[in-house]
Amino acid sequence: MTPTVRLTAWSLVLALTMSGCALGSSAAPDPALVERPHGRCDPALAAAVPPAVRERGGVLVGMVPDSPPMGYHAEDDATIVGFDRDMSQAIADVLCLPAEPVPTSLDAIVPGLAAGRYDMILASLSPTAERQKKADFVTYYNGGQGFLARSDTDFAVHSYPDLCGRVVGVVVGSVQQGQLDQAADTCARAGRPDWQLRLYPTGTAAALALRADRIEVLYFSISLTQYVAAKSPGLFRLAGRYKRALVAAGFAKGSPLTGPVHEAVRRLMADGTYLAILDKWGLRDNELDHTDILDGRS
Repeated sequence: MTPTVRLTAWSLVLALTMSGCALGSSAAPDPALVERPHGRCDPALAAAVPPAVRERGGVLVGMVPDSPPMGYHAEDDATIVGFDRDMSQAIADVLCLPAEPVPTSLDAIVPGLAAGRYDMILASLSPTAERQKKADFVTYYNGGQGFLARSDTDFAVHSYPDLCGRVVGVVVGSVQQGQLDQAADTCARAGRPDWQLRLYPTGTAAALALRADRIEVLYFSISLTQYVAAKSPGLFRLAGRYKRALVAAGFAKGSPLTGPVHEAVRRLMADGTYLAILDKWGLRDNELDHTDILDGRS
């Protein structure tokens, strides 16, 4: 049988957008991508980790590896790298454990958490009120949203009415999909043609649709839209920024791991590790100055 040759999803996007340049220059992952700033092991805090996690010997972390620079596959199509990967290991370090990434999709990640397939999730999730009904959260990042368009266009998107009459791509299960669904009457109220919504399983698929002119604008996280625009200025551009939104690690409702992780994030923020990880990925503008537990009770 002839082996199947596969490019990583985001290597494919960038290969298409950057005249053959992908996320690295060789088949092996760039060592700079997998060297992680580490937290400091605290045996006392590690003792607060649930026994099942300690006995397993690692923290299972649900991740969606198709959204650089937050989480994506390196050139080997197996190693997960990015800001969320670094944060997951720095948190686990404080708990004296390794972090073991478990790749999944955005629409499956919260159900997978409830089913016990991982101990926590780091996947650029916004802790919406609806999600807080199904999971508890520890905030660690100040995210937001952006609109990505092709460089051969010049329209700007500052608010939802600017999408009226356009073909808009979103990722299934994303906050952006939910927001546009809730705002579906925007154009009718303004007396303008409705936007046409196109759903894609991943950011990769949506970006490729944008490149192929099947959609006019991609509505997704500001981290990803800024990253893609910066990597391929001749093809994509940032058409606009939208609301800031907290990003949080997620846990099963009532998980005893929530408290230890909250304390670990607090320590990483205090000792400079958190800033080192932000700087590594060019995300200092998205720093949070404190962390909170959000569990839908207040």
